[in-house]
Amino acid sequence: MALCACLAAGPSIAASSGAGAGPSSLNYNPETGAFTEPLPPERGWQAFAELLKKAAPSVDTAIPLTPAQVAGHVAALIDAGRAAEALDIIGKQQAARDAAAVPGADVQLRYQQGRALAALGRHDEAMAVWRQMTTDYPELPEPWNALAIEYARRGQLQLARDALDMALVSDPSFAPALENLGHVQMRMAQESFDRARAAGASPAPAAAPAGQAAPAAAPATPTHDKTSARQAQ
Repeated sequence: MALCACLAAGPSIAASSGAGAGPSSLNYNPETGAFTEPLPPERGWQAFAELLKKAAPSVDTAIPLTPAQVAGHVAALIDAGRAAEALDIIGKQQAARDAAAVPGADVQLRYQQGRALAALGRHDEAMAVWRQMTTDYPELPEPWNALAIEYARRGQLQLARDALDMALVSDPSFAPALENLGHVQMRMAQESFDRARAAGASPAPAAAPAGQAAPAAAPATPTHDKTSARQAQ
């Protein structure tokens, strides 16, 4: 529905603010499970480049990116419309963590996984990710806000409002949730006005008091004419 386009997605989970780099592809080392920035293109004389290549060590000395940097790149990929590529990086990162038996979960990547799934139209899967996050990390406002957007997209405005209320319980100053709550409340109010107008369009005739004759019928409108015709048949 149109309402969903107005809702603010909000920032990534706090530590993913390192997304300043553009959505460049990352180099993945399956042996170490680490992502690194791609090397810049060679510049200068070819002979000097060959000399450097011969002097290079035989092992990978690239500095792995931090989890926050990886999440930042993933967020930038999603923003650039490359959600499938972002989802692939998330899968590799999770597989590397599982192989290394890293304790805990990468909260930033889980949030970005939901964003990537939603961007690919896999909304049920995205909602499953964010619902689980609201269970595991109820103190984070971002998953509640993201879940509210999905509810609003489905027209489930009361559930969207409840999710936004939870986001604001977590962080009363979380601007995206405050903005989205305003949009949702306006839409709910508009629906209430629409129902009121619909209910007032055809009021039921009042019953005549006992002992009095019913008032004469008013001249029929075109709508009443059709009703009378159906009754006569």
